[in-house]
Amino acid sequence: MQLITSLDLKKSEYLSKDRFISYHHQLRLIFSLGNKVKNVLEIGIYNSLLTDILKRNGYEVNTADIDPDLNPDITLDLATDFALPKDKFDAIVLFQVLEHLPYEQSEQALKKLAESTKKYLVISLPHNSIYLAMQFRLSDIPRSRYLSLKIPKFWSNKPVSNQHYWEVGLKDYPKKRILNSITNAGLTVKQEFIEPMNPYHYFLVLEKTTSNN
Repeated sequence: MQLITSLDLKKSEYLSKDRFISYHHQLRLIFSLGNKVKNVLEIGIYNSLLTDILKRNGYEVNTADIDPDLNPDITLDLATDFALPKDKFDAIVLFQVLEHLPYEQSEQALKKLAESTKKYLVISLPHNSIYLAMQFRLSDIPRSRYLSLKIPKFWSNKPVSNQHYWEVGLKDYPKKRILNSITNAGLTVKQEFIEPMNPYHYFLVLEKTTSNN
């Protein structure tokens, strides 16, 4: 796996228009959790943008990553039998991270993260599909309207990225399987969202079930 610190960020996909659209939804979903969520752990970092914006809005943010060169607060390998402080974080967020682990390891990591968070996990996963999306915007209507068509690539087992072990929608990884894994981890889906203009990012707000509190 190529570490983020080895990438030329000025020439990479990490500064693309789609990436900034993703930032918008990451922040929007975290803000939607309300004033009781103040202590956030971000897992999987490649720059400080999300953390900086959250801190400017009054959040206490800790960071975790496998790569110590990114200077995270916690060096964390989700593929190991890791431990995080209990009942410290109101929300744990990780975007486009779990697919970098073999699926069974990602399930185990999800269970451990569910045990570690006080209340919420906010995640995004790659959703592999063939899609057509059209955007409409009228001068008197402030928000855009969309028409979209998506067909998951259920006949393929090839992720978009060669750094991914799996992606939602591929053969053996239908959305139903991912949702079952979420339930088995002791979580329920509070919100889910796919950006019509970038359907590759599938966002989920997951809430810890009462039985795990």
